[in-house]
Amino acid sequence: MVNQLQSATVKLVLSGDSLVLRGAQRGNSPPPERTLGLAFIQAPHLGNAKKQVADEAFSLESREFLRRRIAGKPVKFVVRYKTPSGREYGSVYAGPDLIGDDLSLKIVKEGRAKVTDQARNKLNRSDVDPDDADLIDRLLDAEHQARENKCGMWSPKNPHSRPRLTTFDDDATQFLEKYKDRELRATVEQVRDASTLRVMLHLPEAHQMVTLMLSGVKAPMVRTNVPGMPDLVEPFGEEAKFNVEIRLLQQDVKVRLEGLPQGNAAPGTFAGTVIHSAGNISEWLVSNGFAKIADWSAIYLEGGAAHLRQLERAAKAKRMRIWKGFVGQVSQAPSKTFEATVVRIVNGDTIVVHDEAKDADREFQLASIRQPRVSDTDQAGYMEQARESLRRLCIGKPVTVTIDYHKPAHENFRARDCATIKYKNTDLGVHLVKNGLASVLKYRADDTDRSSNYDELLVAEAQAQTAKVGIHSGKPKAATKASDASENATRARSFITHWQRSGRVPCIVEHVSGGARLRLYIPKENVKLLFVLGGIRCPRAPRKDGSEGEPLGAEALEYTMRHAMQRNVEVEFEGVDKVGGFIGSVWLNKETNLAEALLERGLASVHGYSADQSPHGNALYAAERTAKLDKRGMWADYSAEEEARKAEEKAKLEQQRLVDAKAQQLQPRIEFVDVMVSELASPMSLFVQMAQPSKITELENMMADLAVSQMPKTADFVPKVGQLVSACYTVGDEWHRAKVLKALPANQYLVSYIDFGNSETLDVNRIRPLASKFATAEPHAQEAQLAFLRLPNDEFVSDYVDETYDLLRSLVEGRKLVANIEARPANAPIQITLYDPSLGRPVVEKSVNGDIASAGFAVANKNALSSQHNAQAATKMQELVDDARNAHRGMWIYGDVVGDE
Repeated sequence: MVNQLQSATVKLVLSGDSLVLRGAQRGNSPPPERTLGLAFIQAPHLGNAKKQVADEAFSLESREFLRRRIAGKPVKFVVRYKTPSGREYGSVYAGPDLIGDDLSLKIVKEGRAKVTDQARNKLNRSDVDPDDADLIDRLLDAEHQARENKCGMWSPKNPHSRPRLTTFDDDATQFLEKYKDRELRATVEQVRDASTLRVMLHLPEAHQMVTLMLSGVKAPMVRTNVPGMPDLVEPFGEEAKFNVEIRLLQQDVKVRLEGLPQGNAAPGTFAGTVIHSAGNISEWLVSNGFAKIADWSAIYLEGGAAHLRQLERAAKAKRMRIWKGFVGQVSQAPSKTFEATVVRIVNGDTIVVHDEAKDADREFQLASIRQPRVSDTDQAGYMEQARESLRRLCIGKPVTVTIDYHKPAHENFRARDCATIKYKNTDLGVHLVKNGLASVLKYRADDTDRSSNYDELLVAEAQAQTAKVGIHSGKPKAATKASDASENATRARSFITHWQRSGRVPCIVEHVSGGARLRLYIPKENVKLLFVLGGIRCPRAPRKDGSEGEPLGAEALEYTMRHAMQRNVEVEFEGVDKVGGFIGSVWLNKETNLAEALLERGLASVHGYSADQSPHGNALYAAERTAKLDKRGMWADYSAEEEARKAEEKAKLEQQRLVDAKAQQLQPRIEFVDVMVSELASPMSLFVQMAQPSKITELENMMADLAVSQMPKTADFVPKVGQLVSACYTVGDEWHRAKVLKALPANQYLVSYIDFGNSETLDVNRIRPLASKFATAEPHAQEAQLAFLRLPNDEFVSDYVDETYDLLRSLVEGRKLVANIEARPANAPIQITLYDPSLGRPVVEKSVNGDIASAGFAVANKNALSSQHNAQAATKMQELVDDARNAHRGMWIYGDVVGDE
């Protein structure tokens, strides 16, 4: 035999009679390889799925018999002969000393292969090599023994083996659910690249071939001889692949299936971990610079990817292999951790905290996450839910802030600091992502500007996607639109009675514009409203437009922001102001009255008239006295003696005023004018126009001139509260003079038509600047109140408001009336008695006021200035009220409901 004995390592056992041998490595080049068939024997053939050839019986068992003995091990071999096609056949020797009998003898003796017909015929040839003849004789003896002993393939009782499935026809998701996180016996059949393996899972029902992508790592690609695709070998790809092959190829391992890959992967592809007694191959690859972290699959790693990232950082620092020449991205913000308190939730991923050490507010975006898109109508509702989730979890709570990186300004986005923020042990970003209320940003491998808790974010996102919650549910969620109870005074009055009866109403403070002015939201009713603290006056805070506030205005605003902003509060409603704002008390933590807290700190003063109407008036006065004695806030220079002196002077002035007023009450006022009622504001309040011909002509001429003298609308025109404008009334599309009462969202404005008294909400496109020639004329509508009368304060009788409206409307609507102006109070509506001129001489009993009293829908107002001027008419009006009470008319139908009011 000419060929000499050679050394090699078994790279691969192809079948029970065929091997791939690997020679010694020379330098950095891959070692030479050769395929060697075992001489003179034939094992059952494994099938080929591409050629649609099935496995022969006992083929896998034969291959496995040989693989378990020599795969990955050193052997000696000799080439005995070659075929015309160049394929080599020889003998292989394995064992402790790599000497002994030909391995083929062991295979045949165990019934794993048989002697070929060509070998049998060779014995009869005269030119047969003596060594070959001797080996063939021994092989025939071994086969005879196997047949006699009924071993292996010669056993008549050979059980039907489990099928070997080289294609994957199952549902990958169901397959993963069945075997996820179980340690499955497997054999590594192929190494495509260092992080992509073909493994055969030894399952109870079959040997299933799958593609395994190592969880958490990505090695350089090696793609050669793939039909329809160009070859691609990335740097260090071959070296990485070789090192995995010598460690894992055709080795028995355990595999843990952990997830499915992203994108359009081939059927039967899974992410998972290889478990081997020699160690973790993923950690070895990363630590030696053969692989980098794959964020998409790092989420599947048991215990997280923190250890792998530490190994990767070490490999980068050493510039090993794929990190050769690596220049890491310099973080824009050094990592820093500090304690803070959450003061405001800006949106679903941005939070304002108060840095305790710097005593300053700082805004942070939660690192590496993105809130649901507000511009997407299907996701806008999830953004609101994300913000509300953060508000409930951490508003006003102490948190730990770790600054991860700085995001520079880009296009229309301003620069931001991004941080990982934790409340107790809860990462706010993870909390949002896990509940499907945010998504995780994806980065390049060399981008180190990311959350310090990035791996946990990825795991949370995978959990949310699996659970199909939030933005992953496939269910659209539009933004909720709350109704505005403060749109105008009329709308506000329709809510106040219900809320007054409800006692303390749970609310959320959405915005704070001043120490005593808040925007509230009532979740139960999906209503928002403007709210003013009753009984106090807070200094005006500075505005965003640069206008200066009053002393201590900023401090009062800051206090309310710190203690009430975005908090759950309870509210007591006491009344409504002229523009639709609600008045009352706000309770923090169900115990602290916000108005009292401001007073105690000297950040507000008692508003006498409002405090006297409040059920908490005594407590408000007491809180102010405490601040005065402690000389806090606005009372820093307080002097009790000076206050007593001013009080004495005020008392003397009030006494003199009463003397002067009594002197003026010599005769009732007689000032009759013709009027038309243009608007009913409430059962006791209305607007009147003077009905003199000259006034009517003046109004008609002005309206005609106004219709053709509109000033052009300019892009920079923004109506201001209190400004006189020209407004187009929606009924008839006619232009009228109006006054802006309130600016509303979405370029809407509440305006009052000063020549008629009615009000409505208009879009800015229906508002124009008012020419100066129209601005000087006095309003043609004048606010008035019915003299001598008022509505009761009792809540029960408020149910009769609509009936009072209906009666008053029937008496005044569309009629030309005569009004006697009984009183003209300073800074208040005039008080009038209305008469129908067709009823003859004006007497109180036949007036509109008298009809309201006689119908039982009002009580006498003894304190009204009109009652002081005309005591006789006031007495008559009281008689009409008493008569209605005794006859059980109107609100008196069930008796006296007003008590000692």
